[in-house]
Amino acid sequence: MMNCPSCGAIMVWLNGSVLHDTPVKNYECRRCQLLVEKYSDGNYETKPIEPQ
Repeated sequence: MMNCPSCGAIMVWLNGSVLHDTPVKNYECRRCQLLVEKYSDGNYETKPIEPQ
């Protein structure tokens, strides 16, 4: 679980589950429209969600 670095809302974990833990985790904040990649060392990158 991760909170959005912009608004603090709980973000949706896109590429994993409780049974399958990946080293790079992708999250989506539906409130701020941000995608966040969180790395195993605790660093993260943010980018806006591209409109479809």
